[in-house]
Amino acid sequence: MIRLTSRAWNNVLIISMLLLILMFNLTGNLFSGSGVKDESIDKLVPTDAMLTSIVTHAYTLERVGRGWRFLRALKDGNNDDLADNDNGGERTANKNTETSDNEIDNQELTDNVFAWQEALLEPIGEATLAGATQVNVWLAGESAPRHYLFFQVGADMLVQYPAQGAELYKVTNKTWSELFFEESF
Repeated sequence: MIRLTSRAWNNVLIISMLLLILMFNLTGNLFSGSGVKDESIDKLVPTDAMLTSIVTHAYTLERVGRGWRFLRALKDGNNDDLADNDNGGERTANKNTETSDNEIDNQELTDNVFAWQEALLEPIGEATLAGATQVNVWLAGESAPRHYLFFQVGADMLVQYPAQGAELYKVTNKTWSELFFEESF
């Protein structure tokens, strides 16, 4: 056995623990399963995510306590929450919305959010389409919204998640009217 003083053994112990911590940090993705994942997604909103708001060009749907609030864009159709802001992903109050609490009851808003959380996706390939409806979905714990582009092609509803490239997905179990409120309010 190697003869070391107790101070030297302490140093050996400290260095070995540091090396062990470094090894776990470098290989942590292997053990937790959070390593490289398949690029395809199967749900519009991840199963374990809490939705905090949905922002379209016509309205914003945001969580308020246990309920939801519906804010529509002003008549010019401009919704600043769709624009990227330069303050580190921090959300700011939208100056171009007005409340319309009496038009849609909370149960209908909750049903709409539930439809977003239950929407299943099926990959259909890569393509570039025009005429997208841009939607920003804010999830709890994320500092920036998820940007989605929705396309209505015939009876099909297609969605593109630009953070994952040009891959298109077909929404298989929801219709356009289940995810989006009509713009005739």
